[in-house]
Amino acid sequence: ANKRYYSKQTNMLYVFWAYTFVVFGTCLKIPYGFLKDGTIYGMVEWTDRVRPLRAFSAVAHIVLYISVIILCPFFSVLSCLEDPSSLAIISTMAQAGTCVMIHIGTTGLLFAIFSQINHLNELSLTHSCNDGNVHSTSWAAKQVQTSNNFATNSTFWHVFSNGLNMQIEHHLFPGLNHAHLHVLAPMVKRTCEEYGVIYKSYESWEDIMKATLTWLETLGSEEN
Repeated sequence: ANKRYYSKQTNMLYVFWAYTFVVFGTCLKIPYGFLKDGTIYGMVEWTDRVRPLRAFSAVAHIVLYISVIILCPFFSVLSCLEDPSSLAIISTMAQAGTCVMIHIGTTGLLFAIFSQINHLNELSLTHSCNDGNVHSTSWAAKQVQTSNNFATNSTFWHVFSNGLNMQIEHHLFPGLNHAHLHVLAPMVKRTCEEYGVIYKSYESWEDIMKATLTWLETLGSEEN
C-alpha cells in the first residue's frame, strides 16, 4: 500500500498538493503526540513534558491553533450574517472553510519550499556520518552534512525565506537572529573545509528545488 502512495511523488503536482496538508499535521498531530505519548514522532522522548510550563505551552498551542485558525473564521462570518436563510448560512460557512484551507495550504507550501528543500535531497540523506572519525560523533558535523544552503548572496531570498536560505548556520546557531547568519557563514565554511565536512550551498532556489524533486522521484521509482 505504501508503495502505491510513494510512487505518486514522481509527479511534481502531487508533491506540492501533498505539502499543502503538512502544516495542519505539524501544528496539531505532533503537539498532540507530545501530550498523548510523550514522544516526538513516536521515536524521541519529549523530556519537556515533566516541565509544567512547557507542557502548558503545548496545550495552549493546540487550543489557540484550533480556536484562532480553524474556528474563528466561522464565528466571525456568522456574527456578520444578516440573511438567516439556510443557503446564506451554507455559503457563509463555505467561505470561512475556504479561508481556513487557504491558510493551511499556503503555510504548508511555504514550509516545503523554504524548509524541506534544505534537507530532502540525495547528498543530505545518503551521506554517511559513520565513517569512524570525528564526524560520527560530532553534532555540529551532522547538522552541516544533513542541511543545505541556497542563494546565499541573494537579499531577496534571504528576506523572503526569513533567513532559511542559510539553513546550515541556522541549525548550528538556532538561537541567533537570522540577520546575523551571513556573518558566520564564511567562518563555518572555512571550518568545514578544515575538518573535511561537506558544506553544501546551491547557487539558486531553482537548483535546490530541482535536487529535492529529483530525490523524491528517485525514491518513488519502481527500482526503489
